[in-house]
Order: sequence, then structure tokens, then C-alpha cells
Amino acid sequence: MRHGNLFVVSGPSGTGKGTLIARLLEEVPDAWLSVSATTRRPRPGEEEGVSYYFLTKEEFLSLAEEGGFLRGLAGDLESQTPAQALAELFARLLQEDMPTLQKYEKRLTALEEALMQDQAQDLDKKLFRIRRELSVFAAYYEQLDDLFAALSDETEESDAHASRLFDRLTGRAQRLLSATELEKEYALQLREMHQTQLDMRQNQIMKILTIVTTVFLPLSLIAGWYGMNFVNMPELTAQHGYLAVCIISVVCIIVELVIFKWKKWL
Repeated sequence: MRHGNLFVVSGPSGTGKGTLIARLLEEVPDAWLSVSATTRRPRPGEEEGVSYYFLTKEEFLSLAEEGGFLRGLAGDLESQTPAQALAELFARLLQEDMPTLQKYEKRLTALEEALMQDQAQDLDKKLFRIRRELSVFAAYYEQLDDLFAALSDETEESDAHASRLFDRLTGRAQRLLSATELEKEYALQLREMHQTQLDMRQNQIMKILTIVTTVFLPLSLIAGWYGMNFVNMPELTAQHGYLAVCIISVVCIIVELVIFKWKKWL
């Protein structure tokens, strides 16, 4: 299990916290910044969701009351042991993950309906993007599964209650992983269905082209036959030779169409 360090950069406004953090992120590729929320207005160069989450005072207070901040999540964990508090914190952080996966299922269902109605545009790109996002979720839940199992083993003797909490979290992580894999499989099936439709269209086009080619093949043979530069060709001087060739050509086409219809090729 990989370990890391948590650093809190704090200071009055204008002391260079942002400059320090930016330099740290450049120098340490594995560093990760937790974006906080603020009620002040954005400054030049600041981006929403990158520098801060810029909220109104009403939005900020509403999130605080609903426990939407990490500080709010941890506020009622002080009476528990560190292991129990950590387990409870993970449980609260994961409580919205299943609804998030259900949103992916709704997106895939909408794509399936569009596919069935032959109205899907850029389907391969959309499915690729969804599968890539789900792959990130799957890797995340696999790591959580290993993490919770290790924490359960480590706390089994020292804190039995925390160990049971981590066992429950292990089961939740496994269920989330299974749901993610099902969504990935769903996306793969949609892609295969889309590819099948494309193949059927191509086969239909090739079928039509083959029929057209077959229909005109006897006509090409007749045209080539009478296009030869022989001197003694009785039909060339016959009074009704042209009409006879036209009738033969029409009869050939009709016979071919009847055969194709009988063979259910049309």
C-alpha cells in the first residue's frame, strides 16, 4: 500500500500561497491539490474548479449545512478512534458513487435508444469516452478494495469495530467495482451492436451492387458479342436485328429478376 503526506498551506491573503503551490505541483509530479471553496470573486487568471470553487454565500452556507465539505464530514467524528473515524469518512465519501454510476447507465441507455432508432451520431467517440471514464473508476475501486482489506487486517486486533467497518467498506468497494465493470460491458455491447449495424449496411450495399452487376452482365456480353469486328455477322444486316437484340436483353433481365425473387435474393 502506498503512503503519502498531507500538507496544509495556510497564510493571510497575498502571502504567496498560490505561487508556492504552483511551484510545488511543477516540481513534484505526484503531488495532488485539494481545491477548496470560497465566497470571494475570482481574481485575474483564476479558474473555476482549478483555483477555487467560487460560490455565493448562500451556496456556501447550504453546502456547509448539508455536510458538503470535508470539514463538515469530519465534524462529528471526534469522539471515535482514528481508525473508526477514517472508516466513517470513507463511507460518507462513497455514498454518492452508486448514483454516479447510475447516471452512466442512463447515458448508455439513451445511446442504445438512439442506436435502435438509427439516430446515433459520433457513437464510437461517446462510447470510448464513457469506457475510459469507467476504467478510471474501476482502477479507483480496485485500489480501495485492497486498501480497505489491508486496513481491516491491521485493525482486527486493536479495534474490532473499525475492522468490521472496513470489512463493510470492502464489500461496498467490490459492489461498486462490479457495477462499473457491468457498465463497461454494457458500453462494449453497444459498440459491438453499432459495428454489427454498420456491417449489415455494408453487406446490403454489396448485395445491391452484386445484383446490379449480375443483371447487366448478360447485356455486357451481348454488347461485346456484337461489338466484334467480324465481316460475316448475319444479325448486323437483318431487318429486325436491333429489335431482336432489345427483346433478348429485356427477356434476360426479366428472367434474372424472377430467379432472384425465387431465390429470395431480392
